Amino acid sequence: MSALPMKDTDNIIELKVVNGELKRKDKVRYNKDGTIDKRHSNRVKGVSSEVYGFSVEEIKDMIEVFNNHIENATNDNQRQIAWRNKTLFVIGINLSLRISDLITLKWNFFLKDDMTFRDSYKIQPKKTKRYGKYVTLYFNDAIKKSIMQYIEQYPIENMDDFVFKSRKGTGAITESSVWKIIVDTASEAKIECNVGTHSLRKTFGKQVFNMAKDKEKALVLLMVIFNHSSVATTKRYIGLMNEEIEDVFNELNLGIDFL
Repeated sequence: MSALPMKDTDNIIELKVVNGELKRKDKVRYNKDGTIDKRHSNRVKGVSSEVYGFSVEEIKDMIEVFNNHIENATNDNQRQIAWRNKTLFVIGINLSLRISDLITLKWNFFLKDDMTFRDSYKIQPKKTKRYGKYVTLYFNDAIKKSIMQYIEQYPIENMDDFVFKSRKGTGAITESSVWKIIVDTASEAKIECNVGTHSLRKTFGKQVFNMAKDKEKALVLLMVIFNHSSVATTKRYIGLMNEEIEDVFNELNLGIDFL
């Protein structure tokens, strides 16, 4: 088989000058507003890719932006997309699923044929599928209210349809589309911390911990829910380790009494 013809740009290496020396130029993509595109598939050296969960106040701000999108939609298609995005956000922060599993949910995951809610549903997460592991999920009032509000506006046509449909066709929304929805909405809500699709799951974990009276028990339960190997992993995942490290520095203050 003959080799494909080379393009004029195939052997070009982009360089930059650093401290008087030529270095290979980092391949960086930018958003339309000129900010660095920080998706996990496009990590930039020196720019943290860690994403954070939302606080209660930030959850309120995100939902307000979604509501504004619904109210200001110029046509029904745009309005339905805005409703879908709001529903995805609320379910995402209440269900603990990875985005790869969240986008595959169908209406029959939540509802029986008579349109009443299931008490729970057992799924096999994609990431742990090879181990034959299942996770049982339960539906709280926030999830139920969000779904009922959505289907009051847009009744279900087929129980086997994806809850979060793509704008094109009948397939599910893509992970990259969810990433853009979360990032753009957070930017509009003036949320400054780095967020992404993982922020939904991390919000679940952080808020479960924050609301728990027994913090140690909450960490053990989250470890099981997230299928983590240790409590330490869970603490790092929801950002507690970072907070504890910060406290170590802030509370030490060596020599302050002698200044």
